[in-house]
Amino acid sequence: MTEAEPSEYGDIFSLIDKMYKILADARSGFMDQDLIKVSRSSLENLLDQLKQALPTQLKSAVEIMRSADARMGQAVSEAEKTTRAAEAHAEKIVSEAQKRADYIASNDNIVKIASQRADAMMGEAKAKSARIMNEAQKRAAELKASSEQWCMENLQSFMEVLKKMESTAYGGIENIKIKQRQGFDKRSEGK
Repeated sequence: MTEAEPSEYGDIFSLIDKMYKILADARSGFMDQDLIKVSRSSLENLLDQLKQALPTQLKSAVEIMRSADARMGQAVSEAEKTTRAAEAHAEKIVSEAQKRADYIASNDNIVKIASQRADAMMGEAKAKSARIMNEAQKRAAELKASSEQWCMENLQSFMEVLKKMESTAYGGIENIKIKQRQGFDKRSEGK
């Protein structure tokens, strides 16, 4: 590796570099210059180590996904709680307004005035209830949007890590092909 890799990938890239070294040091076949002889146990040992190192990277991705799911669940739960509290508060206001309206209406002397006041109180209660519901829905939408943004950022970051690993693998393959062609060209010149 020519440039420093992040420490979390260092083991993986170190193992890949060791495999490149085994391939570079390997002797080519007598009849076919493209075939090489390598120590099976050395290569198998490095591949086993690589398999053990990879799950830690995958575990990191799974943890990001679990965290995103947990935040989304928490945001939905909080939004539902806020909505339920707003509905309960609105029901209480409407119930109190209805009780006041019923009480006022029961008095024969002030039925007309009471009816008007009750209507006004009901209107105010409904308007206040609507405002509380709108605020609760707005807060729920904000929580959901924030959670989705957090998830999107973490998934994009993970995608960049995967792209870098893919690019490194392709670069390694191309490097091996170049070394093989150079080795073949040198052997062809020597004939």
